[in-house]
Amino acid sequence: MQQNQRLYHLDWLRVAAISLLIFYHTAMVYVPEWGFHFKHETSILELQNLMLLVSPWRMGLLWFISGVALRFMWIKYRMVELLWLRSRIILLSLLIGILFIVPPQLYVEMKQSSNLLLGFTDFLYAFYVEPKDHFQEYQSGVWPHIDVNHLWFLRSLWLFNLILILCSPALLSEKFQVYIDTGLRSKYVLIMTCVTTVLCIDIWGEGEQKREVYGFVLLLLGFLVGKKVEFWMLLKKHWQVLVLVALVSLIALQFAFELIWKPNMHQHIVWANIIVVLVFACAKVLPVFAVLAVSAQFLNRRSDTVAQFNQWVFPIYVIHQTIIVVIAYNVASFNIPIIWDAIITLFLTILACLLSIFLMRKNTFLRILCGGRGQYSAHWSSSKFWKWLVTISCAPLAIELVF
Repeated sequence: MQQNQRLYHLDWLRVAAISLLIFYHTAMVYVPEWGFHFKHETSILELQNLMLLVSPWRMGLLWFISGVALRFMWIKYRMVELLWLRSRIILLSLLIGILFIVPPQLYVEMKQSSNLLLGFTDFLYAFYVEPKDHFQEYQSGVWPHIDVNHLWFLRSLWLFNLILILCSPALLSEKFQVYIDTGLRSKYVLIMTCVTTVLCIDIWGEGEQKREVYGFVLLLLGFLVGKKVEFWMLLKKHWQVLVLVALVSLIALQFAFELIWKPNMHQHIVWANIIVVLVFACAKVLPVFAVLAVSAQFLNRRSDTVAQFNQWVFPIYVIHQTIIVVIAYNVASFNIPIIWDAIITLFLTILACLLSIFLMRKNTFLRILCGGRGQYSAHWSSSKFWKWLVTISCAPLAIELVF
C-alpha cells in the first residue's frame, strides 16, 4: 500500500455507512422510548438492543472517514483553495438543507406533537414569511425556528474542517508527526489513547458537547493517520484481535444496558455509573477500529458499483431523513399492522433515494445543490459568477456558525 494510493475500502465503508444510516433512522420511527421527529408507539423493546450494536460507533466511522478524505484533499489543493472547496460543498448543502429539506420534518413533528392546525402550504407560509408564535417551542439550530436537525453533522463538519485546515501546517509538521509515528509503533498506544480521550469526553462533557467533541477526535484521528501505510498495516495485522475486543465491548454494552441502565442503577450508584461510562466509551471506539481493520483486510479493491454509489453518499445523507419521516407519516395514515408499516416505509424510502439519485444524475444544478460529486457537464458550475453567488449566499450562514 503506497502513501498516495486510493483507499478503496473506505469507498465501501462510505456506501455501507449511508445504507446503515437509512436502516437506523427508519428503525428510530419504531423503537420505543427513544425520541425522533415522528414516532409509532410500539412495544418492541428488543429493537433497542439491536440498535445498540451500531448506535455508539456509527457516526464515529463517518467522522474518521471524513478526516481521511480531508487529508488526501490537503495534498491536492493549496490552503485557500481547500477552504473554498470544503465551504462550497458543505455550506451550500447545509444552506439548502435547512431551508428546503428540513422543514417537512418539522411539519411532521409539529403535527404529531402539537395541535398544529395549519396545512402544509400554510405551514410553509408561516415558516418563510410570517412565523408568528407557531415555532416558539422548537429549537433553532442556526436562525430563529430554523433548525439543522440531522444536518448537525454538516454544521460541525464545516467548523472542524476549518480548524484542521488552518492548523494543518502544525499538525503535519515533522515534529508533530514524530509523536504520531511513535504511537503507531505500538498496537496498544493509539487505541488506548482514543478510548481514554472519549472516556474523558463522556465524563466531563455535557449534552451535545459530548457528540461534537467525539466527532472532532475521530475526524482529527483520520486526518493524522489515515494516509499512513503503517496505520493500515497495523490494523490488518491485528484485525482478528480488534474484532474480538469490539465484540466484547458491544456485548458488555448489552449487559450494562439491561442490568444497569434500564433499572436506573447508574443514577444512584457510583460504581454502576462508572461501568456504564467506561463500557460506552469502549463501544464508541473499538468497533470503529475493527470495521476499519476488516475493510482494509478484505475490501481494499476497486468496485465499479461501489464507485458509482460512492459519489451519491453525501447527497443521500442530506435528504434521507426527510424522506423517511415524510413517508412514515403518510404510511401511518393507513393504520396497517406495524410490521407491514415498517416494511413499506423502508421499501419506499430506498426507492425514493434511488429515484433521487436518478434525478440528480440528470440534473447538474440539483446535484451540486445537494453536494454531489462527479463530472459536472455544465460550464457555469466552475464560472466566477457561480463561485461569487455561492460565496455571497453562504456568507451569512458561515458568519452565524463561527460567531
